[in-house]
Amino acid sequence: MKIKVAYDITFLGKFFSYSDNKVGVYRLTEELLLELIKDQNIDIFLTSLCTDTPAFSSVNCQLYYNQFPQKDSCKFANSFKSKFYLDWFYKLCLSTYYSKNFQSLPRYSWQSVLVRGFFKILKLTSLTDYDNQQIFDDKKYDLIHSTYYKLPPRNLTGNIPRLITIYDLIPIKKPEFVTPPLTLYTQEILKSINPETDWVVCISEYTRQEFCEYTGMHRDRTFVTYLAADQNFYPVTNREIINNINQKYQITNTPYFLCLASHLDPRKNIPHLINTFVDLISEDPSLEINLVLIGTTRYKRPDIEKALQQIAKYKSRIILTGYVPDQDLSAIYSGATAFVFPSLYEGFGLPILEAMQCGTPVISSSVTSLPEVVGDSGILVDPQNQNQLKQAMLDILTNTSLQESLSQKSILRAKQFSWGKCANETVEIYKKIIEHK
Repeated sequence: MKIKVAYDITFLGKFFSYSDNKVGVYRLTEELLLELIKDQNIDIFLTSLCTDTPAFSSVNCQLYYNQFPQKDSCKFANSFKSKFYLDWFYKLCLSTYYSKNFQSLPRYSWQSVLVRGFFKILKLTSLTDYDNQQIFDDKKYDLIHSTYYKLPPRNLTGNIPRLITIYDLIPIKKPEFVTPPLTLYTQEILKSINPETDWVVCISEYTRQEFCEYTGMHRDRTFVTYLAADQNFYPVTNREIINNINQKYQITNTPYFLCLASHLDPRKNIPHLINTFVDLISEDPSLEINLVLIGTTRYKRPDIEKALQQIAKYKSRIILTGYVPDQDLSAIYSGATAFVFPSLYEGFGLPILEAMQCGTPVISSSVTSLPEVVGDSGILVDPQNQNQLKQAMLDILTNTSLQESLSQKSILRAKQFSWGKCANETVEIYKKIIEHK
């Protein structure tokens, strides 16, 4: 008999229209889904159950499902019913908001201001706070899997087994790296988990250890499934292709170190990397190397702006590309002398795996989960030690045989991770949880 899984896609529904937000949680939720629906042992029912705004989430997730290429391989299970029969109204509003035409409008165009203003009024009236009736028949499913958001109340889910994915405890352990609302919400996520009856899957052993230590949950009720790079990341050997794509982002033909940090947030340690790079090239001006930083410029980053102001003399050697879509990343990864990732805290470290799958030598931070990803296939450095990082960059830059060795090691290491493997392990987790009932 097939396992019937209520798979929560609230995160996908919320962010599917934002191209530069399809990273991290989004990527795991969608990539895992794409593999799970191939398994003949389970039936996947997509739901928006894990939300505080059921009216909007339900419509968002239906919109996502409607454009999901493999929707014939799964079903959407609606978990919201409007008390005031306003389902049509929510759908009309959100269909407009998430349409490609609307998202392409300038933020301060009259259409954008009008629609966004309407949503603010809707929020102020608290209509959706009152119209929040959720529906869920726990007898139809064997398991609920929340891929990010807090677990629903027990009076809604009944006695059905519940599994939640935990990515990291950064908002709890290092609140200075995130906004206060995210710290508060992470606390709500943890409070929603019953250590005696619920189950948790983490994306690294490091996260699992921190989670168990912080919550007191028994290790036997937790699991680890590693993430993977998308199969579209691969070594690009055609220099013309690399140069053509690099030109789109003002990356010159000069050799370059590369760092990808989706939102350029403080824990990625970008100012430290900038200062180390400048120290390197100022000590030896003959070094022919640039630094390329990839990440959305949607959010202001005063720490990076300050670092760039302080090294204005070398600003032409540092290239900020903004957001780069996946289809262009393989060429940029492949063209890099090395991928440098001095992050202070990660739950996994997916950009490292993407770089490795492209055959790029890797210099990585030696803390949190990152050694689990890199193994012995890259150079690990203390993310707060400038001399260590500078020496690692210099070694790769000046040693061709080291570059080639690390490139081969990267490819071999990346082959140990795949979304198929992640999905197979997830299905085994489902089976173990159900057998435990």
